[in-house]
Amino acid sequence: MPQPTPSPEPPAPRRPADPRTPDPAPAAAAAHPSPPDGGVQPIGPVGAVPGPAPAAPPPAPAVPPRARRTATAPARRPRTPRPPQVRAARVGAGLAALSLLLLQGGLLTGAGGVPLWTAAPLWSASATLATLAGVVPFAGRLLPAVRRRPDAAWQVAAAGLTGTAVFWVLVVLPRVDTDRGFVLTAALAALGAALWVAPGRDGG
Repeated sequence: MPQPTPSPEPPAPRRPADPRTPDPAPAAAAAHPSPPDGGVQPIGPVGAVPGPAPAAPPPAPAVPPRARRTATAPARRPRTPRPPQVRAARVGAGLAALSLLLLQGGLLTGAGGVPLWTAAPLWSASATLATLAGVVPFAGRLLPAVRRRPDAAWQVAAAGLTGTAVFWVLVVLPRVDTDRGFVLTAALAALGAALWVAPGRDGG
């Protein structure tokens, strides 16, 4: 008995293409162009030919710590030497101050327990004033007139030295062999040395 042959199914109806939807075939063809005849695909111009890597710069030489401190430390200004007149004025001021201290020490030293400030107060006061006059040439910072007329200041100091010498001859010399005589003699010598180096001694 013959078998019945099945009838073929009718094809499914095709959906009409949407005109607003782009066809992907042209875009795929543009993204992947077909190689030309021969099978070689051009790759475009070569930007740069790779070469050997540049050599590393040599390491900087090591600087010793002392040289580094010397290079970074600011340069010191050379010291300006002081003129001889300035040094002489400082030495003279020190001698004049020493003379005044020695004089007061001698006046306060008593011969037999009695100091000269008690035994002869007028002589002691005059000797003190005369020694203070010997300090005048070195008081230029306090007295502007001394800076303007150093020769006149030196003459005042010379007068003070003369008064101190008179005091030494009349009061100290009769008992110069005592400790008080030694101290007062040293005071007179220090005052004389101060006037020797004082500014204005040469009349300038």
